[in-house]
Amino acid sequence: MNPYLISVATKTTMLLAAGLLLTRCSKRHSAATRHLICLAALMSAAAVPVLALWSPHWSYFITIPAKFGAGYGAYRVGHHFMDWAAQLAAIWAVGALILAVRWAGGWFLLQRARRTSSPFLKGEAADVRIGDVSVPLTCGILRPVILVPKSAREWSSTRLRIVLLHESAHVRRRDCLAKSAALVSRAVLWWNPLAWAMTAQLDAEQECACDEAVLSAGIAPEDYAGTLLNTVRDFSTPLLLGCAMSSGVLSARLEHLFAWRPGVRRATRRTALAVPLLLVVMTGVSCAAKRYPPASILSGTHLVSIPNVRGAAPRAHK
Repeated sequence: MNPYLISVATKTTMLLAAGLLLTRCSKRHSAATRHLICLAALMSAAAVPVLALWSPHWSYFITIPAKFGAGYGAYRVGHHFMDWAAQLAAIWAVGALILAVRWAGGWFLLQRARRTSSPFLKGEAADVRIGDVSVPLTCGILRPVILVPKSAREWSSTRLRIVLLHESAHVRRRDCLAKSAALVSRAVLWWNPLAWAMTAQLDAEQECACDEAVLSAGIAPEDYAGTLLNTVRDFSTPLLLGCAMSSGVLSARLEHLFAWRPGVRRATRRTALAVPLLLVVMTGVSCAAKRYPPASILSGTHLVSIPNVRGAAPRAHK
């Protein structure tokens, strides 16, 4: 296996695992803090494949019989690993392309719904428009808008206020930008199961953070739970909001509503700066060189360093 690929797989796994562990240890903090941890871990892990191109790689050594390493044996070993690296790169590109097409499909549906929407209300955080959607949603990074279904004209004032509080929280938190960054990171790391777990955790914490904003505005948990259940009843577009309205996430959100208390710790400025800084430091540490020379080499053998894809394999004789 190419040392670059081993290095990237090891370092990204370490960062994602550390991020998940930090999230588990932050249950007493707000959902906004846990969302920040998930986002920082994903982006730090996604940066590792790029940083590893200029950072020292991990070194791995094997010993092979002398008669096998004679002549062009070492070159054949190096050529074999270069072929494997090219095949793995092609597989990675196919997976990343599939996720990019899936993201593009969702983006296209959102843009079409936005273009065909009509004005409804002038919101504090963003304009509210009636669109061809089945559930309320926020779209747009530079010019966000809140889209609500046509049935919003018949909603009660309480339900409309709850929906706008939730979606306005998405706008103020710039969750569309965070979601896009998370999807790009997952596309880069699609082969790592921890990247999928971290993205799902980020989506859940993003919704819980907006739920907390609604509760902080004085909305009773019972009223908010009823609004969520009504939203799920109208839900019919899984491509756009499948994660936020899946049964598992909805159950966790309802449980979080009734367990939340106003005294829960909020993310302080110091915490908001410390979490990304910690993961950036971890990223830098993970890019340090790890070299493990063999303790001893048996006589009559050759030491072959598994080569980088940029060069041929060196040989050492004893």
